[in-house]
Amino acid sequence: MIPIKLAVRNFMCYRDNVPPLYLDSFHVACLSGDNGNGKSALVDAITWALWGKARAKSDDDLIHMGQAEMEVEFEFAVAHNQYRVIRKRSKAGIKRTGQSALDLLIAGPDGFALISGNSIRETEAKIIELLRMDYDTFINSALLLQGRADEFSMKRPGERKEVLGNILGLSLYDSLEKLAKSLGREKDIRQQEYSNNLNRIDRQLEQKPAYESGLKEAETAISGIGDQLEKQESALTGLRQSREALKFKDEEHKALGKQIEQAQQQLRYLQGQVAEHSSRIERYEKTMATYADDSARSRKRLDELAGQELDLTAKREHIEESSNRIHFLRSTNAKLKEEMDDLRRRLDLLGQGQAECPLCGTELGVEGREKIMANYEVEGREKGDACRANLGEIQQKDGKLNDLKREASDLESAIAAQRTQCERQLEALDRDKAEAEKALPQEKQALDQAQRAAQDLRAALQESDDKRKAILVDLEALPNMERQLDSAERAFRELRDRERSYRDKQAELQASLRRCAELEMERQDVSKAIRAAAEEKSIFEDLATAFGKRGVQALIIESALPAIEEEANRLLGRMTDNRMHVRIESQRDTKKGETVETLEIRIADELGTRSYEMFSGGEAFRVNFALRIALSRLLAGRSGAPLPTLIIDEGFGTQDSSGRERLVEAINSIQDDFEKILVITHIEDLKEAFPVRIEVTKTEDGSTFSVN
Repeated sequence: MIPIKLAVRNFMCYRDNVPPLYLDSFHVACLSGDNGNGKSALVDAITWALWGKARAKSDDDLIHMGQAEMEVEFEFAVAHNQYRVIRKRSKAGIKRTGQSALDLLIAGPDGFALISGNSIRETEAKIIELLRMDYDTFINSALLLQGRADEFSMKRPGERKEVLGNILGLSLYDSLEKLAKSLGREKDIRQQEYSNNLNRIDRQLEQKPAYESGLKEAETAISGIGDQLEKQESALTGLRQSREALKFKDEEHKALGKQIEQAQQQLRYLQGQVAEHSSRIERYEKTMATYADDSARSRKRLDELAGQELDLTAKREHIEESSNRIHFLRSTNAKLKEEMDDLRRRLDLLGQGQAECPLCGTELGVEGREKIMANYEVEGREKGDACRANLGEIQQKDGKLNDLKREASDLESAIAAQRTQCERQLEALDRDKAEAEKALPQEKQALDQAQRAAQDLRAALQESDDKRKAILVDLEALPNMERQLDSAERAFRELRDRERSYRDKQAELQASLRRCAELEMERQDVSKAIRAAAEEKSIFEDLATAFGKRGVQALIIESALPAIEEEANRLLGRMTDNRMHVRIESQRDTKKGETVETLEIRIADELGTRSYEMFSGGEAFRVNFALRIALSRLLAGRSGAPLPTLIIDEGFGTQDSSGRERLVEAINSIQDDFEKILVITHIEDLKEAFPVRIEVTKTEDGSTFSVN
């Protein structure tokens, strides 16, 4: 794993205003700053992003004080691929629960694509698979954490061996050991199953003699029943044929019944036709017999209506005379009224004192004016009397005229209605006569045909009824025949059921014997399988031992220890002027004289070999540093563990100036073995020893950093 980019938000002492830290721009760098500024927090951000673990007891303790959530984004390279991990955490609140999220992405031509699992646990397992190590292996090899540099040295021998096994990738052999044991158990289970099958087969084969004896008995019984079935079937066939003959007659009887019923319906239809034809003939003959009298009565009534029409004409003439007289009187009155109006105007003029003659225009005296006015008044009274006499005559004639008009209208309507009725009666009489003359011969012919057809049908009905009665006599034997046939069929079925039962038993016994033959073949196969399973079980047990801690793993660890010792002693000699030496023992003898697996660390100096606890802090750190660097180089060079990165966050404060110089010299001597080395320190005089410095500072808005 080669770190590329780290971005944090609200993580520990960092807020949301921190720029990304690009780690791909240097090979060796120093992460410096005062204690408490947040140097180690950046390493915690990396381990928390990858494995969800850091120095804090819980994830919520990593969230910046006063904030509700945090996020870390970390990009890194493995082999030829670039990955991005984004881990988030939000605290629980009054109305919400705490939530965590983890995404794993891989870079591609179109950007990063999500490759997370279905859960955080699955995604973390994918990350561990990519890195080929978990958090404990990382902090025991590639990371020297502050306060935990002696993580490897202080572990018990068995735990050291487990860490070394993880670094060497021995988990593969653990998996192979588990697989071999699992396969061995499967073979053991399979062997037991085969043994159980063999016992089952033997128990089933014990029944073979009984199957053979039962088969002979069944075959003998089948032969005897076959003879009885043949005789019974012959008798049954005769009864069935007789029964079928009677059944045929029964069907014939039913068919005759349907024919008779249909013939009776047809006869009733023909009788109805005879009645209809007879009725129509009677009606046509009556029409022709009464035609002369009915026609004469209608024509006589038409003549009477002609006389009434003459009376109607006289009434219309009287109405016209009365209408003309009334019109004349009304015209005369209109003229009289105009003349009376003219006299009234003249009188009005004379009454106003005008003395001119209305005819010649000469002056009139008083006497002359009065004389003329008297003449006008007389003339006016005469005209008024005449007008009133005319009005009286008009009123009298109007009343009579209305009566005449009603009488004429009623007479005209009555004449028209009676004439229409008479004319329609004559038309109907003529039409009925023509129809009767045309249809009467056809109806007589149809009546004759219907009568002959009815006579023929009665004869056929009598013949069918006689035949049906004869069949009924034969059908009296059918119930007895049915009983005989039912008894014979029941006896036949019983024989056939017995035969079928024996044949089923025969088939069952034959199948059992075939199964016995198959079981004998299967027994041979199972016996071979038991031997093969036992052999395979033994092989897997041997493989489990070979893949176990005392097998191949012990050999690999044994072969790796010289390289670890050599590298650790090379660095330790450089840091101590060859005063100190470390030796790793993978086995030791017990008091019982037995040899057990272990991983003991022996340290020697000019005073002799002493235990780890007897050395000073600075000396112990140099031993720890040498061992951890040796483990890191082993990890970086191991095939399948792509983690050529070393992070040192410890130890410089325990060394004097000479010791610090030698530590820096040791770090520089191994820089070509790692893709990335990051040294964390707060010691000022060490900053200049590294080409790149990442300076961490603390502000009011949280910690931040700059790259120099």
